[in-house]
Amino acid sequence: MRGDGPNAARRSGLLRRHGRTVRIAHGVNALAVIVLLVTGLALGDRLTAGIEALLGGHEAINGAHRLLGLAFAVAVVGVPLVAVRRVAGLIRDVSTFRRGDGRWFPAFLSFYRQRGQGEAPCEAPFHDGRFDPAQRVALLCILACCALLAASGVYMYWMPDWGRALFVIVINAHVYAAWVLMACLVLHIAAGLGVPRTHRGLARAMFGDGRVPVSLARSLWPGWARRRGAAEAAAADRVNKT
Repeated sequence: MRGDGPNAARRSGLLRRHGRTVRIAHGVNALAVIVLLVTGLALGDRLTAGIEALLGGHEAINGAHRLLGLAFAVAVVGVPLVAVRRVAGLIRDVSTFRRGDGRWFPAFLSFYRQRGQGEAPCEAPFHDGRFDPAQRVALLCILACCALLAASGVYMYWMPDWGRALFVIVINAHVYAAWVLMACLVLHIAAGLGVPRTHRGLARAMFGDGRVPVSLARSLWPGWARRRGAAEAAAADRVNKT
């Protein structure tokens, strides 16, 4: 028993970032959003005829987009009702900005530049959130766009007779929200896959065992890393005493 759990994680230099449930939910959500964006691009004539044919043709694409879009809208409303504490915690972590967060942006750019030039010492700027300020801005945009896309999609398919002028506004909002979402997702995916040199090793947090190297956590989320490290150390001490 002594070699398992938090004690093993501490020895291996890793901190737990995401549990299995979060990783599965993230994967399902990512797959749904990708399918919705691809089918939406096809319906907006943004893909070639050949690609549309590979996807099954216009009717099949439209049916898939409508059905999955409805399921996505139901999830947007239903998940917060089922997982109240988790969703409330996520919204709190994403929407809470602290004094000094504005100074984090130029400080992190300087840190990034120093890492690229191999300068030493090279210490990451401090912030106390579970997500860094840039993550919070991106995630807020993603959540807002998803909510707007779900609401506008339900309106277009269920209430199109409420007025032509309103319908035009809603469909434009749907299209623009999709483009903003895609831009945010490109940044989110690039960071998650470790494309920036300051984020290398981050992919395992969502697509591996849910853990991240301590050094990486201290660079990206120094306040959270300190709290999480203390919590895992305390848990390891309790295990060792049993």
